[in-house]
Parts: sequence; structure tokens; C-alpha cells
Amino acid sequence: MEGYDKKQALLKSALKWVQTEFFGIFVFLFFAAVSKAFGAGANIMFGFTGLMTVVAVMNDFGLKEGAKAKNKASLHGADVDHNFGLFMGLIGMIPGYVTMAALIISKATGSFNFMPAYKLLNAMFYPLIDWAAHSANVSDMHWWVVALMAVFPLLYPISTWLGFKISFDQVDVKEKIVYKK
Repeated sequence: MEGYDKKQALLKSALKWVQTEFFGIFVFLFFAAVSKAFGAGANIMFGFTGLMTVVAVMNDFGLKEGAKAKNKASLHGADVDHNFGLFMGLIGMIPGYVTMAALIISKATGSFNFMPAYKLLNAMFYPLIDWAAHSANVSDMHWWVVALMAVFPLLYPISTWLGFKISFDQVDVKEKIVYKK
């Protein structure tokens, strides 16, 4: 009997961070090209684009995996919970919190400056990070900025879980929105 391959789904979830980082590099490049001309407007515009990049990639992944899991559960009796997407998203956000931990250690100890590497390793959030912590020196950053940046990686599990749940439970989103059911 064919089952749903949870290990492969979790591995793909971890690799989705790489995909969001890749797209984030393009967001960063376009942001760098227009930031002088647009000022803070570029931070907001491209910051929103970076956030939506993460949401789009992870939600699409959740939708596809949810449909696959539903198919395996229905046809082959695979044991998959409709909340498995949350676990996949948690795996996808690990690199974000690993870099956050290094940034906190850098800020707390002052022994090294992790801020430039943090901005590069979180390129999809770069415009928002740059807006809140414009300096490349971690010692110039306030602790409230660290707290703000800790929220960004939560987009990974929320987006993946939502996409997986919608697809696995076969929710017709268009019908819910149009007919308000």
C-alpha cells in the first residue's frame, strides 16, 4: 500500500527556505536599485513584496502537499492529519530562527557583528529589516527591532499550514468568499 511520504514532504519544506531566499535575493536587488529614489516608500513596497513572496511560496507548497496527502489518505488509507502542514512550516522556519539566534548572540555579547550576514541570509525580509535597523552594525540596533524581526519567520508555518489545510480539507475558498459561507 502506498502511503504519504512525510519525510520527503519535510525535506521539501526545509528546502523551501532556500527557494524563498532565492526569490528574496531578487527582491533585495530591485530594492537596492530603487531605494535611493523612493526612500522609505521602497522599504514598505519591497518589504511587503518580500513578505508576500514567503506567503506565496509556502502557501503554494502547502496546497500541493495537502492535495497529495488527501489523495493518499483517501485512496490508500495513509495516516495524515490535516494539520501536518503546520509541522512542515515549522521545519521551513528553522533557518530563520537559527539566524535570529546568531543575531541575538551577536547583539548581546558584542563580540562579532552578525547584522550584515543576517540581512543577507534573510534577503526576503531585507527591506523591512533595513527600515527598522538601517545601520550595518548590530550594536546600533535596538532590542525592540530584534523582537520585531522575530515575527517574520512565523509566516512559514502559518502560510504552509493554511495552504495544506485548505487543500487537504478540500475547502472551496472562492465559494466561501463570494457566498460568505
